[in-house]
Amino acid sequence: MIVIVGAGSVGLVMGARLAASGTPILFLTRSEADARSIERDGLVVEELPSGKLTEAQALATSDPGRALEAAGSDPILFCTRASQLPIVAQELAQEPAAASAVCWQNDVSSEPILAQHFDRVVGGVVRLTSTRTSPRSAVSAGTGRLILGDYPNGLGSQTEVLADKLRRAHYDVGLSTTISQDKWLKLCINLMSTPNALIVRSDHTTQAFVDVKKQLLEEARTVLAAAGIAASSCDGRDRSLDEEISYHRESLARGTSTRNIPVYNQVWSALTHGGPVEADGYHRRIIGLAQQHDIPTPTNQRVLDVLLEAIRTSSGPESSRAVEFLD
Repeated sequence: MIVIVGAGSVGLVMGARLAASGTPILFLTRSEADARSIERDGLVVEELPSGKLTEAQALATSDPGRALEAAGSDPILFCTRASQLPIVAQELAQEPAAASAVCWQNDVSSEPILAQHFDRVVGGVVRLTSTRTSPRSAVSAGTGRLILGDYPNGLGSQTEVLADKLRRAHYDVGLSTTISQDKWLKLCINLMSTPNALIVRSDHTTQAFVDVKKQLLEEARTVLAAAGIAASSCDGRDRSLDEEISYHRESLARGTSTRNIPVYNQVWSALTHGGPVEADGYHRRIIGLAQQHDIPTPTNQRVLDVLLEAIRTSSGPESSRAVEFLD
């Protein structure tokens, strides 16, 4: 039985699809009430804009001991917030370690944490925006793409078995022998989550909005090159940084600069409902690397400053104009 730690948007979507495809699932939740809701009423995920519904049954508990017993030697999928990972990893640590720990957090800092407690760690990249709508339901922007690879490198047979299960759950799955490169690429893409959430929707079709996102990526590309860090796709099916910059440069002409469906990223949800906003860590990581190499990153710094002010004042999402992020 696969254990999913965390019933946020990523965990709910992944759990519902796996369960509907025939894989037994048990959720480990923070709240016993959430666990009861999942077991009693089942899981529901809606894909937009198609409206396709995935409904499934799954077990759930708030007891780490029960989750660990259920996992056995099957993978434990960590879909919890990065800030909660050190605590839950320690609660689920096994001696000797039987299960693989699969890290679905963004950024590049979570795999080393899991490696302190598990002999086998798998890095994962989620390329799908989704939003939790209740303790047992979520909406997603399509079917999505996942990338898996052993940490720090390589590709084991257990990882390939998990990849097959995810494919049966209708994910597009890529396999990487250098997962850190895929994680760094996704981190750079996630830099755009802050302006996507903070800038008023009417500005999403303006040149200023496009310029903010393009400049964030350009700064990240320069910094990673100076630091000797590779950020690339395992199979070439995800846009490179150069291709991503070109994509956004041309997005106004194509009419793809905005998403007109009610699916929101983690920044938007955190600013709306409370809880940690993880995107500040992405900007801090790029800024920190830049400082080591004496490279200016004014757009990342400005975006971080506006985000921290929005958190401090509880001003919520879609509370800034695009020009506020530009010099």
